[in-house]
Amino acid sequence: MEINYMKQLQNCLEELQPNEYIVLHGMKGFGKSSLTASTLKNSKFIRNIFYNEVYWIKFGHKRSVDEDILIQLNRLYHLVKNLEILPDSYKPESLKDSLIHFLQDYFSRAKHCNALLILDDVCDKKIIDTFDFECKTLVITADLDVVLEKRPCVIEMNDGFTEAETLGLFAKVLDTEVEQLPVEAKLINEECKGMPLLIAMFSAQFEEFKHDMKLHSKRWRYYLDSLRNKDEKNQVIKKFLEKQEAIFNMCIDQLPLEMREHYEELVIFREDVNITPQTLEILWGGSPFQVEEMMLDLCHKSLAAKQWNAELRSYIYGVHDLLLCHLRKKFSEGELVEMHKSLIEKYRKYCNGNFSKLPADNYSYSYIGYHLEQAKLYDEFPNIYLDFDFIQQAIIHSGLNNLLIDLNNYKKYITKDYDQVYEMRLIDLEKFLEEQSSVIAEHRRKNCLDIVQIALSHPYEGYVKDTATQLAKERSKYLYIFHAKKLRHMDMPLSEEVLTKVHALCFTCDPNLILIGNGRGEIFLWDIFYKRQKVFTGHDKNCCIKKIIISNEGDCFLSLDDHGVVKLFRLFDDENYKQNNVAVVSPRQKQSFWSGIFTSKVPHDDSSVVFSVSGEIILDMTFAHDSSSVAACTNKGTIRIWDRRGNILSDHGHSPQSNLKNIAFTMGSNLVHVMDEIHGVLISYCKQGEEFKYISQYNVDLQKKKIILFCSVPEQNNSLFIVTEEKAVYVKWFRSHNHIHSYNKQTRASVENEKTVYVCATLTNDGRYIVLADSSGFINIWNTDVGHQPIATYRSRVSSLDTYWLREEECHIICGSENQLLHKWKLPVEGSSTSIRKHLFDAKVQNFGDAPDTIVTETLSNTIITLVDDNKIAETEPINAKINNLILYAEKIIYVTDKGIVNIFNIRSKENIPVLNFTSNVELVEILDMKRDRNNDILVCRGTDNNLKVWENVKLTYLIEDAGYIIAIHKVDKECVVTVTRNGIITIWNINGTNWVRVDIVKNPDSVSIYSCLSYHKSFLAVLNENGDVVLYKLQQNTMSLPAYIKIIEYFRKKYTQKLTCCEISQNEKYLAIGFEDGDISIIDTSTSEEINKLSFHTSSVIQLCWAPSVIEVPILLSVSSDELVWWNIALALYIRKPKWPSIRINRSISTPSVGIKGNITPNMTTSQSIDSCIFNMQNQVEDKDTKSDIDKETKFWKFKEGKNPNKPALLGVVELPSNFFAKVCISTDFTKFVTVDIYGSVSTFTLCGYN
Repeated sequence: MEINYMKQLQNCLEELQPNEYIVLHGMKGFGKSSLTASTLKNSKFIRNIFYNEVYWIKFGHKRSVDEDILIQLNRLYHLVKNLEILPDSYKPESLKDSLIHFLQDYFSRAKHCNALLILDDVCDKKIIDTFDFECKTLVITADLDVVLEKRPCVIEMNDGFTEAETLGLFAKVLDTEVEQLPVEAKLINEECKGMPLLIAMFSAQFEEFKHDMKLHSKRWRYYLDSLRNKDEKNQVIKKFLEKQEAIFNMCIDQLPLEMREHYEELVIFREDVNITPQTLEILWGGSPFQVEEMMLDLCHKSLAAKQWNAELRSYIYGVHDLLLCHLRKKFSEGELVEMHKSLIEKYRKYCNGNFSKLPADNYSYSYIGYHLEQAKLYDEFPNIYLDFDFIQQAIIHSGLNNLLIDLNNYKKYITKDYDQVYEMRLIDLEKFLEEQSSVIAEHRRKNCLDIVQIALSHPYEGYVKDTATQLAKERSKYLYIFHAKKLRHMDMPLSEEVLTKVHALCFTCDPNLILIGNGRGEIFLWDIFYKRQKVFTGHDKNCCIKKIIISNEGDCFLSLDDHGVVKLFRLFDDENYKQNNVAVVSPRQKQSFWSGIFTSKVPHDDSSVVFSVSGEIILDMTFAHDSSSVAACTNKGTIRIWDRRGNILSDHGHSPQSNLKNIAFTMGSNLVHVMDEIHGVLISYCKQGEEFKYISQYNVDLQKKKIILFCSVPEQNNSLFIVTEEKAVYVKWFRSHNHIHSYNKQTRASVENEKTVYVCATLTNDGRYIVLADSSGFINIWNTDVGHQPIATYRSRVSSLDTYWLREEECHIICGSENQLLHKWKLPVEGSSTSIRKHLFDAKVQNFGDAPDTIVTETLSNTIITLVDDNKIAETEPINAKINNLILYAEKIIYVTDKGIVNIFNIRSKENIPVLNFTSNVELVEILDMKRDRNNDILVCRGTDNNLKVWENVKLTYLIEDAGYIIAIHKVDKECVVTVTRNGIITIWNINGTNWVRVDIVKNPDSVSIYSCLSYHKSFLAVLNENGDVVLYKLQQNTMSLPAYIKIIEYFRKKYTQKLTCCEISQNEKYLAIGFEDGDISIIDTSTSEEINKLSFHTSSVIQLCWAPSVIEVPILLSVSSDELVWWNIALALYIRKPKWPSIRINRSISTPSVGIKGNITPNMTTSQSIDSCIFNMQNQVEDKDTKSDIDKETKFWKFKEGKNPNKPALLGVVELPSNFFAKVCISTDFTKFVTVDIYGSVSTFTLCGYN
């Protein structure tokens, strides 16, 4: 503090002119006078600026202001004249006037006008007016109002000593080093808020017991506990409070009566909370501007402090905890209870009895439980905390963890003193919130949180699901979706919401304690059990924490930031941590946008040792196996090893051109290995004596791919695991004397397609499993010794990973971070989790109230089963190949294997027929209902070439050569189809028997087509190209020639910079919906070719789009991504005025990369591209209904549905998609049922609430 403030004060003094003022403003005890004395120690500075004239006048509080003024005038006169004090026989008034006249004359002279007059501890404006001698004046005061008329330069002092200054003072009085001080020394500084007076008093006390305090920690703990409890039995606390009490009383008593009463009402707030004008508006009953003016007066008198909060875009206020402690002494327990009751009643009036409508003031939702408890209004707890609307708003405004903490803290009151019924309700609610925490947190982040909708997907019967169902039925103007799930297996992660976005994570030696690093240079120790946090600072606030590793003993950890700095932090002992964490949750954690008003503005450094290489950037670091030393490698080829105190043990420069990005120890820390990523070379050094010497290098042939994991394999001395964005490689070698030889490289896992990359990885602590997270949102666990297939798969878009070995429970905890979430899974050591597969499936979804759905899906036994109402009615024999695709058509299943065989399985007869055989993978399968004498269905397939194979029946199979690399086939009529090729050629084919004749061709040179769709009336064909072109073609009958044929005409073309994924034309052909890789959806009016709206919600690729049947007269669109299903009413967004300012978008996190779609081979793409056939059936069946009442019912259902978020009026509903590799959803023809199958084979059916 002192160095920064001293520099600021010195600069102000240098610029100070005669008749100008400087003010040091702040609470008593924050070192204003000490700062002034330290700044003026420099005699040269005083001589050059003030010509050796500095007069320090100290005012007191024991005499009246007028008496004190006269005494200090007399003293100043004596100082400037160096004369004896004038005799008392003079009349006071004449003496005062004489002194003022003399001093005015004295300081008006040219040689004295640069003198500095210091007025210390000024409490009244009379003093300023009397001592206005037009020289340079420095005022030290707790009341800014006394001098504001002079328009002074103000230096605010509310943050006291920095941690370094406090610890330095403690170390000095104890004759020891800062590094030798216990952790309690830092905690005492935190509790003192850096207040110099209090810290100085403690320092004096420490000096008296310095021998004991250097040896034992009990006395430190005694002082810390006394400080936390404001225990007046402690002599330091007692003397300090006595000294401050008189000052506080004087400041408060000077307030006007109304302001004093308002100020005393602040006693109800907890220490360190941020108070907003909105909160005070309710407490005091004034307008926001009135309460801000009142708080400004209190801030000027040092009875409060204010700060601008950029995130809230508002001023925030705080009252020092010593003042709060003083205020509490003034009231009895009963009076305090009534004050809390008064606030609750004011809240009740504000929200008209509905506590879910509390102000969004960054305070009320966080502390309503505290005020209810203090007011002893225990009966209110179940009414408020079991209310779904309150639960939702509390999560939105204060976070899920705060709500869970409140539910636990106030359990006795919420359950009406543990009534069995209410206890079961609370247990069900807590289970729901904990199990659905990841969905809740993600929907909160996307501003679409709807607790009722999420609760409808809760898999257990009970209070939560019953309440949600009842509320959904009551709120008929909103769209709610029921979720029925036939469970095969459920492996839900336990998720924790933390207060910061996680960039790196690491378990400590306790599985409930996790270190997490963020993008602001901070490291949090998060306690999963207590839901508390401890913050470690020391890295630059503009840097991102890249890596954290813990020592074997668990007593310290290393952190690396992206500026290339490594720091070592000590972890405190268990006793200190436990006692600290069972305390009250700090406002920093409870308030979403908290800032420390009374904390030092100079960030303190909690680290013990800093490791860096001058002029170079450290790219990786590691502990030795015994944690006795630290090794790092840099961007300029330096390899350096330090001991834990920071002393260099070994230094080696490999090559200035080398970019060494990874480092690891093996052989009990006798070998150190670095990775040159650019050249793909593994370089090894061997310890010889105290130095490490180069011994070998090996080309791992990683093809310059980015390395995301480089580590030794636990329990092995001669192996490394290297994971790149493409594959996981196990490298083993043998060592003879000082040579490494016989390198052996084996690939253990690799990504499945070119658009997916690994984003993070880790090894389990026993070295048996490698955990790999990819950009598609899946976490796969593989055996490290064998890499046939994953033994377990989890669904989550994580950006960092770590594991913890629970030896006694024989399992590993796998933890991954996703934005502000920590996900945890348990992996058994013996055996494996339930096997996971990419469950290919298809379904015939029946209309609402009709027969049960028919679902076909592959099994773990590599068969295909047919389920009707969850009963197996047919199953193929085990298939001796991998199934690449399957389609349900009528009562047949068409499936394709990786051996190039296309099969048809008859569900009724159980007969399986191989119908087509390819020498390559089959990339396109399409069933066309064409006009035929015997059979209207033909099967069209393409391998990897440009030929089509057509199967009509067991006796008729033929080849269409050189048809092109077709990615989509659409039926136009009974004798005509249109095809789209990868290179942009669109062809109209007339089919006559086995003869396919091209009747029209449109070529698009230099185009790469990725997707197409045909409209319901066969009038339009939309084609998406890889370069961002969206082309809408009109299919038009050409009657000018005979015979007539269908001609392709380009209708319009639009260009996008975003990557395209899919599209769909509404059935009435009014709108074209286009999905993008970044999750956006564009809606185009086909009649004007103008984009009429951009729908923004998804944060991953839009995989599927589907319009509701047009007969319902409402443009309802379903969009599907790998994360969720979203229903939109486009009519509600058509005429929304575009905002003048750009709308705030959800940031696309690098930890949730978009999922790409490879249009020609993805198994679900065929389904998406052939969705037009489903739509035709849907429209026909809806139109063919016997009565108009059914259509009217559907129209009425959709027409009156409203959006829940006024900022997204078109957004009707959001449902989380169960973990699914293909993001595929099958839909009933009446658009009332939606079916999918997850990675465990569980069938989920979504239905419309209120549709009956």
